[in-house]
Amino acid sequence: MSKIVVRDKNGEHGHFIEGTATIGRHPRSTICLHDPMVSKKHAVIHKVGGHYVYEDLDSSNGSFLDGIHIHKHKFQDGDVLTLGKITLTFYAESEEERLAKLVNISHVLGDSTNTVHDRIAVASVEEFLPEAAMLDVSLLRVDYEKLRLGHELLQNIGFDNSLSSVLEKVSNELLRIFHADRCVILLANVSTGELMPKVVRTIDGAEDRVSVSESILNEVRESKTAVLLSDPRNDERFSHSSSLIMQGIRSVLCAPIMHDGEFFGVVHLDSQKGQSSFTRKDLQLLTGIVRYVAMAVANAQLLKKIELEARSKAQFERLLSPSVVEQVMSGKVTLEKGGVLREVTILFADIRGFTAMAHRSEATDIVAMLNRYFEMVVDVVFKHGGTVDKYIGDEIMVLFGAPVDMEDAADKAVACALEMQAALERFNIDRERHGDDKIQIGVGINSGEVVVGSIGSSQTMQYTCIGDAVNVASRLTDMAKSGHVIISENTLARLSGKANCEVLPPVPLKGIDGELKAYMVKELLTETIPPHYLDG
Repeated sequence: MSKIVVRDKNGEHGHFIEGTATIGRHPRSTICLHDPMVSKKHAVIHKVGGHYVYEDLDSSNGSFLDGIHIHKHKFQDGDVLTLGKITLTFYAESEEERLAKLVNISHVLGDSTNTVHDRIAVASVEEFLPEAAMLDVSLLRVDYEKLRLGHELLQNIGFDNSLSSVLEKVSNELLRIFHADRCVILLANVSTGELMPKVVRTIDGAEDRVSVSESILNEVRESKTAVLLSDPRNDERFSHSSSLIMQGIRSVLCAPIMHDGEFFGVVHLDSQKGQSSFTRKDLQLLTGIVRYVAMAVANAQLLKKIELEARSKAQFERLLSPSVVEQVMSGKVTLEKGGVLREVTILFADIRGFTAMAHRSEATDIVAMLNRYFEMVVDVVFKHGGTVDKYIGDEIMVLFGAPVDMEDAADKAVACALEMQAALERFNIDRERHGDDKIQIGVGINSGEVVVGSIGSSQTMQYTCIGDAVNVASRLTDMAKSGHVIISENTLARLSGKANCEVLPPVPLKGIDGELKAYMVKELLTETIPPHYLDG
């Protein structure tokens, strides 16, 4: 189903569209937009054939595509329209959704093993009869033509790196080679194992709904054999079946897509031309062709896995220090889904006066400034072995002691905070040289037991931590003034050496009994044996 994603000041909102949809400020609009530059009846979306067309209804401020004023536009996937300060992004129906509507995997009554006319094990190697044993020259010519076309197909797909292109070529040529009426290629979902249609082709090019027997698919999948089914009309077990009989199907070829013993999917061909229109030799030839298809599928999945690992590593490199990234990628460290209890030290660093700074500057300048600032800060974080948990606007949250245990987590967190402040002073010298405002940050640090792990949906995961210790660290950050590093009593107690600190007045903390004892750290001292030294 096609979708419009609206992005406004409140975030993103998705609207599925089917048929006609109205757009405007009017509350009864299908997509109601709250922007004074949007007319009450601004535009309408119509479905024309297989496409959606956007039509501006002579709105006061117009509709724009890539900065160009438009009145009528046929949507393409990914098109972004601008209406006032709101953007609309169009997403067409996915190919998977379209094919899923075309293919109906239906249950066939009866024991499918008794209806199969012939079968060939995928792992077996069967030879064609020698020329001397072929008495009918016309059949020999037919077999030769099939082999010739099969050879051409294998030659063509050997140079194609696109799996979708390979499957399309294969389906088109299989119709030609075997004089079939329809071809469906289904691949197993990597996560669920469910067979999903990837290509549906008919000899006349029509996109008619195709039914595929669930019993045949199960037979092929479980037995790992290619099967030939001839005229189900003659078998009483199919006399009540609507999936094959009602379509007039008289012959079926179905072969598993397998490589190194792993099942990837199924190639399914059927014919309505008459009983036994497919032969055992067809089954042999199809099995050989599908082996090459299986290699293409296996290679595509391997490439996808490599690309996913590369993207994951790139993402980890933004959040974890290089040494931790290598441990995660090698499997020595796991980012547990669901979470585990762990002792960590949490650091928050927040820019002071950021809201006022943002109001005085262009949005693009603010983004550029934040990127340069975070680049500098993260270099310091990684130097001390910290893990970037998340960016919250102008604030950064860092963990010490997760995902890798760290005995001196408190020491490293405090040292990191002090170096952040020192690096920021050097950073500001360059900003002042260019006439830019200085950046000042406040840092809050707390230590304690939290739940850490990968949290989110199966599609979007984030490694983070949850617990009261996080809330305390955030509260300390709120207390910190420009240039200050504020730590809790828990963090102070975990420092292995002396710290030159100033004791701050106790602060009440919402939701926690008693008052929070806090300390402003001035410096860490090198001696590790004497007790903590509190100055002031």
